[in-house]
Amino acid sequence: MSSAMEELTARAEAQMQRLTQVRPKRDFTEIGVQIIASLLKAADDQVTEAENLRAGVKVLAEGIAAQLEEHNKLLNKMDERMKAFGVDVLDAHKKFIDGGKHENPSP
Repeated sequence: MSSAMEELTARAEAQMQRLTQVRPKRDFTEIGVQIIASLLKAADDQVTEAENLRAGVKVLAEGIAAQLEEHNKLLNKMDERMKAFGVDVLDAHKKFIDGGKHENPSP
């Protein structure tokens, strides 16, 4: 039996040697380090993309703010012109009625 056992052991070792030749040894630590590096690079790329997007949105927001300020100025000027027109109409009305001496035309 000892020779049968030696024969089985020899066969097993031969089989193991063939398996290791077919399947190369891999350094799982190195693969893990590469995976970690890839994940960190992907995260950094996303941060960079988000920062670029934020910068673009900031430029857009500043443009919108400038347009709003300009429209606000135009509306304020229009309000001033409308008030001045109202005063001119009232003054013309007062001058038309009784030469401007009649302040309240209602009885």
